[in-house]
Parts: sequence; C-alpha cells; structure tokens
Amino acid sequence: MTDVYQQQPGPGRAFIANLVDGAAVDEIFFLKEAVPGRARNGQPYLSLRLSDRSGAVDARAWEVDPAWQDRLPGPGFLRVHGKVETFRGRLRIRIERAERVDAAGVDQRDFLPSSYRDTGELVGYLRYFLTEVYDQDHSRLLESFFGDEDFLKRFCLAPGDARTHHAYLGGLLEHTISVATLCQHVAVQHPRLDGDLLVTAALLHDIGKVDEFTYEGQIDYSREGRLLGHVLLGQRMIEERIRELGGISREREIELLHVLISHHGELEWGAPKRPQSAEALVLHHIDNLDARVKGFLEVVEGRGEVSWPELQNYFRRPLDEPMAADRE
Repeated sequence: MTDVYQQQPGPGRAFIANLVDGAAVDEIFFLKEAVPGRARNGQPYLSLRLSDRSGAVDARAWEVDPAWQDRLPGPGFLRVHGKVETFRGRLRIRIERAERVDAAGVDQRDFLPSSYRDTGELVGYLRYFLTEVYDQDHSRLLESFFGDEDFLKRFCLAPGDARTHHAYLGGLLEHTISVATLCQHVAVQHPRLDGDLLVTAALLHDIGKVDEFTYEGQIDYSREGRLLGHVLLGQRMIEERIRELGGISREREIELLHVLISHHGELEWGAPKRPQSAEALVLHHIDNLDARVKGFLEVVEGRGEVSWPELQNYFRRPLDEPMAADRE
C-alpha cells in the first residue's frame, strides 16, 4: 500500500462561513434544493439553498433561463458566480450565473464533515494490524481488500454511519481501527480466543459500508444499502474474494462469515444470526461499545447545555458531558 490521503481539503476555497457582504463569489457549492418563486411585482426567480462543510446559505437567481432551471431537478453540485448581499439582516448570494458540476470533479471533504483524526495515521494502524494476523488464509483475504488501492481509497473516505455514530467522511476507517484495537486487547486477555479470526473479522466487519452509503454533498443510503444493508453487502464481497483467492477451507470460511454476519448481535438489530462463537460475541459487544460511546460523545460535543429533554438525542435520555481531568 502506498501513502495516501491528505485529510485536509485543498487550500484557497471560499467557504460559506467566511462570506462577507459585498464579496464576489466564484465557487462550487452543494445545491440542496431549488424552488421557483415570483416576486410581488410578478418577476420570477429561483430560490436556492447552498451548502459546504462550513454551513449553508440562501441564494437567489433572477431572470432565470427556463432551460437552466430544467437542469436543476434535485440535489447536486453547482458552480456559482455572483455576489454576496444582505437581505433582512442575513447574508445571501445573488446569482448571476451558475452551472452544474460533475461530482467526480470535487473533493467531498469540502462539503461534508471529516474525521478529526489524521487519515495517514489511521492507515498506519491498519497496516500494523495486517502484520499482526499470522494465519495465511486470513492474511491473504485481508491483503486482497486493503492491498487493493481503489478499495482502500473508498474505505478511507466512507462514513461509519449516516446518522448515529461516525457519520462523517473517514468514519468507517476510524471506527474499524478502534474496534480492531479493542478486539486485539481482548484476545490478549483471553488467549483461548482465536486472535487471528477476531482481528480479521474486526477489520472486515463493516466493509459493506463502502457500498451502503452515498456521500456526494450529503450522506445518505444507496439503493442497495437501503434494500440490502452493509451486513449482506459485506458477506457478498467476502464470499466473492474467497472464491477468487481459492485454497480457503469451507470450515474456515463459515467461521469467519458467522462472526461477521452476527456482529449486530440481535435479529431486531439487523443480524441474520445471533453470535454463537466466542469471537462473534466479542466482536458484537466491542462494535456496539465503540458505536455507542462515539455516538454519546457526538451528541454532547460542542453543546453548552448537556441536559436535554428525553427523545432529543439518539439515547432518548438526558446526557452528562464527560470531562477529562486536564480540562477541569
């Protein structure tokens, strides 16, 4: 694997949070919606909602070409030329010209929140875990995924979830490394566990998420993610790789697949089977622990008040913000 992925977006971008009244605008934004309207004098206009990773802003286009309006059927990327103005005490962009932009030509990290952890550092941890798996079958399987540069790039960019935890670019890699780290510690504490099986499953348990989510300006579920889910998608990916590699016994394949497909723990939580091996039990609880702790921290992060009414957060209860000793 080569060293990849600069975590920070490219320099020079004019983010929405930095817009000031009177400034000229020539930038790409994510178009969340476009709604036609008509002013009191009867003049038609188009009201748009634009966003990037720093926030969102309203925009107004006058004298709209009907052909251009027809090319705005839904969310997507838009290069906007215009000027910032103040309307009723709020900034908005007066659009002079705009055109659609292909998603392949933009850096998604400019439009979505990203992991605060350095991607290169996390990839380094991933490489470390690959060297800690000594079973040749498991090692070959891991290398077939993470030695594939195209797959690795998608894996490092994918979110860990759409809403509840690690719901940002790089979240999948961050969550995977956390789960693998905790699984390795448990394997050391309990040497009767198959450590190679457990670490392999930890690294592969969520790989279906590279296909479960779309993240072009906003994180959402793909069609196959919505209809199949990452557990089934991941199972299919692993079975295909095993067929390509050959030489892996059916028994070893079944052991690994069971740990993977049962990691949600309960049928009502999306697990096709409940954990029936010790390794499957460990992965389920560690995966759930990391997701819940991270989800908790994301709820309280950056808020002045920490005792919210019930149902306002994922946990459906008031939460108390943890405070490290060096912050007291």
